[in-house]
Amino acid sequence: MKTLKVPKMLHDVLGEETTLLNILLIALLTVFIMAALLLRSSETFAEAGLFKGGIAFLLIADIIAGAIANFTKGTNDFYARRPINRWIFIAIHVQPLLLSWLLNSSLVEAFVIWTAVIVSAIITNLLSGRPYQRVVGAFFMGIGVFLVLVLTQNDAIVLLTANLFFVIKVVFSFSVNHESTHVGLSGGKHEHHVL
Repeated sequence: MKTLKVPKMLHDVLGEETTLLNILLIALLTVFIMAALLLRSSETFAEAGLFKGGIAFLLIADIIAGAIANFTKGTNDFYARRPINRWIFIAIHVQPLLLSWLLNSSLVEAFVIWTAVIVSAIITNLLSGRPYQRVVGAFFMGIGVFLVLVLTQNDAIVLLTANLFFVIKVVFSFSVNHESTHVGLSGGKHEHHVL
């Protein structure tokens, strides 16, 4: 598939190159989920007020889009060549805390989820280049998903969705180097590729 050059201001999001398919799938998933959340739980955003609800809406859309974009070859390669940027990216992700404040939800629950995600992302990122990084990342993603399901209030579909995608985005789709060459059990090298 033909690659497209990404404008420099979007390199942190899509890398230096991507494909039209990548852009379409990221956009479709984000629009679909955000539309569904508005139809199902528009009162959650409305109760927060226009300003806070609007910012929360944009933050959730960013989380969903990023959860998919971080799996693309362009984004993965961009951060694989810039390990310091990967650490900065992990450090600045405080969305659960912001969303908790914006949507008047439990800060304690958000703090537990955020702490678990950041610690998991740090450990997973430290394993870059190791053949077991992916399975460790998947393990921590499973822990994060479970914590989100247990801690998020039953009626809080907006926060449940945002936090689940936050776990996927930061712990697995971002912290795992999906394009690295690994040594297999037989000792031979092979490469793993995604879109």
